[in-house]
Amino acid sequence: MSKHNGFCPEAALTFKDMSKGARNPPAAHPSRKALILGSRSVASLIARELQDEGFETELQKDHDDPPLPSVGDPDALAKLRAVFERFARESPQAGGFANCIHPGVSSWAERPELPIIAQEFGLDVICPPTQVLALFSNKLNLLGEAERSGIPNLVLSFDPMHSVREIERMMVQSRQHFPVVLKSVWGSGSFGACIAYELDELGKKLALWIEQLRRKTGEVIIFSERYLEGARHISIPFARFPDGRTELFPSLDVSLQSRFRKVVEVCPAISVDPNALKRAQDWTLSFAEHCRYIGVGTLEFLIEGPRAFLVDGSARLNTAFPLWERVAGTKAVSWQLAAMETGTLSPPPERTPRPEWATGISLRLLAEDSLLQLPQPGRIQELSNDREWRFKGSEAELHLNVTVNSEISPSGSETVGNLLVGGRDFKQAVTIAQGILNQFWIAGSLQTNERFLVELLSHPWVREGIFCAGFVDEEFAPAVRPPAEILRILGSICSLHPKVIQLSRVSRLANVISSPESRPAVRWAVGDQWVSPDVSIIKWVNGPEFWGTADLPGISGTVKLSNGQEQRVCAYPIAPVPEGKWQVRIGHWVLMVRRISAPRKNREPRALALVSGKVHSVLYREGVTIPAHETFLIIESLGILVPHASPIDFQVSEWKVRAEDPVSVGQDLAKISVPEN
Repeated sequence: MSKHNGFCPEAALTFKDMSKGARNPPAAHPSRKALILGSRSVASLIARELQDEGFETELQKDHDDPPLPSVGDPDALAKLRAVFERFARESPQAGGFANCIHPGVSSWAERPELPIIAQEFGLDVICPPTQVLALFSNKLNLLGEAERSGIPNLVLSFDPMHSVREIERMMVQSRQHFPVVLKSVWGSGSFGACIAYELDELGKKLALWIEQLRRKTGEVIIFSERYLEGARHISIPFARFPDGRTELFPSLDVSLQSRFRKVVEVCPAISVDPNALKRAQDWTLSFAEHCRYIGVGTLEFLIEGPRAFLVDGSARLNTAFPLWERVAGTKAVSWQLAAMETGTLSPPPERTPRPEWATGISLRLLAEDSLLQLPQPGRIQELSNDREWRFKGSEAELHLNVTVNSEISPSGSETVGNLLVGGRDFKQAVTIAQGILNQFWIAGSLQTNERFLVELLSHPWVREGIFCAGFVDEEFAPAVRPPAEILRILGSICSLHPKVIQLSRVSRLANVISSPESRPAVRWAVGDQWVSPDVSIIKWVNGPEFWGTADLPGISGTVKLSNGQEQRVCAYPIAPVPEGKWQVRIGHWVLMVRRISAPRKNREPRALALVSGKVHSVLYREGVTIPAHETFLIIESLGILVPHASPIDFQVSEWKVRAEDPVSVGQDLAKISVPEN
């Protein structure tokens, strides 16, 4: 297949000219109702803007019946029909105007099936024409079509691949140099891309990534791109009207990303070659005209010095739309609705930028252990109340997907929320963001990434705007352990609980009446450190407050450090006493604290779950010796496949879990033994 053949051109032809009903719905009307798909924090923002346009709104929630299916679900289309049928049945049309679906930023937002199925139930979809959705949903077709219109890309071969073997063959035959970027034809956000650094790692690394793609998209079709070291990743949002008018919005620098997840976004883009940025903006205008785009969308470029390359595009609102619309002083949904109207030429929605949003940054709050790169679902026990801030020359707002006593389910999304901060310049916005993150409090059985974000924003290269798309993964390293004082407090908090004190007294009594050989050794572990509790170092400002149950005791309060700073503390019980395990948070530091009462020499080796979730697969039979560093089991948590391996050889005598079983972090996975040397 030649480089310009592209992949599956029939996909675009199949949906051609089938979008007229979804492309031109009637103008907004108070009697119309809109169902908004996607995460709560983003959907709520879209709902607010639709309400300003006269719509009644409804959010599709994860626990709704029927729930919104994932794109990779084998029965996805049938389940999507059930969602739309329910909405159409419960929201009858009034005044002759059809009700609407707004896909938000969900995985369905770029799927051409969406408007086709919606029309079956008399529903309009606020989206571009279906032929545009078909083009943008297939990333290989998108890049090939852009190349034909004169826009350069980094694609190494337009021949699609489906397996690790095909990827290995392509690398050998083409004599390409590592690293290379591998991408899914169907996108799928951060899950849709992977960097291969050397040929030897392809087998192990890509097998898991390909399985992840299969679960996300239902189909594995891959292409390869040249890796650019030191390039900036720039996103350019735009809107185009049926009469050909096209409007560009402020560009965004999305280079601060981890494993292709955009964790910090800056608007407008900073420290980018102005000529290269202007060239990318001109290409955006020309390509929108070339593909007859209608609505709001985004093109993404890698800019390396004076050169720019198209790498992606979205036929929807991108996840950063709340940021660029504030910097532009407008509302993205108003542009979507205006672009879909037909008839007489009308002026575009207003743009009234404000000095408080001359520069903006968006920070993505995630349920994860950022150091170990593990998903961390769990329950929210405590949560800050503040959601908006006003300062001189600056504003900020926090949009969360969670509430107190809610839970991020292992089957849910890793996104806790987004923090938007505006300022007169980049440094002011960064300073305000750090202050808010230092005040923000969320505690429970989950872990979140505020410390990672604070340390990232504190990095001198970031503050000076000197970073690239690979900076977070290749150059930035967060702190591994807390300061000594914090570590000692973390190790002492749980020993204060009356239930633990009672156990300690029993232990001391046993020491008096027993021989030294039979005395139970009680030790306290904080993360990977042994700590001797010393309650005298804890200076309480508020508390301590004891809660939970006798077997699962929890503690909350506020302590004062030796430097005078006050820090909130929460010890959330994970495993019951007498041994006991707590996830303890003080300020931004979150570590697991364990009370270990059994003598270490008598403790059997254990294979424990690294995350809470569902067992995806068990890879070895009982009785088999598993080599060190080989994946023996995979757990799915927050949509991420987490491999489990051991640093030493071991043998499984009995599996305690099977595929599809739910597991919690720290749970025993198998009865194991370690072969003697």
